[in-house]
Amino acid sequence: MKKKNTHSPKGFTLIELLVVIAIIGMLASAVSASLADAQREARDKRRVADLKSLQTALELYYVDNQSFPRESEGANGNISTNTTLQNLLDPYMQGFPIDPAGIDNTTFYYYYDGNHTCGGRNYAIIFARQMDKAENSNYTEFAGTTCAGAVASEGRGGGTESYNILLGYSSD
Repeated sequence: MKKKNTHSPKGFTLIELLVVIAIIGMLASAVSASLADAQREARDKRRVADLKSLQTALELYYVDNQSFPRESEGANGNISTNTTLQNLLDPYMQGFPIDPAGIDNTTFYYYYDGNHTCGGRNYAIIFARQMDKAENSNYTEFAGTTCAGAVASEGRGGGTESYNILLGYSSD
């Protein structure tokens, strides 16, 4: 007489494996989204810290020269690529910060404007042209308070998703 097999085979079914893989995929995508958000936040914090370092160097320059670097001398524009501005600030700063997005990025960069019109006066200003997270921008406060609404468009500060630091009156 043949003996009947009474136990089932060991292991997982295909459906059980697919369910486990789907759960792992959902968890991985949630972790990935959180990580990407944390990276954007970190880049924005670095931008603000870089601007504060530039602010310190520009204020030291001002103490020695009684003015901020002049636009008429070519000290205006993208801080990472403007050699005139870099040469003027070289005694006050070791190396120049580059936006975390990279030196060749045309959206994210640091900018110096030595003759910025703000609230009917001319100022020297620096800004990170774009923040990764709009809520880290200070443009609305800057435009509405510091410049009393005078900053109206791109080029008047860094734009709606920028972080701006007003340095002081411009002598240009």
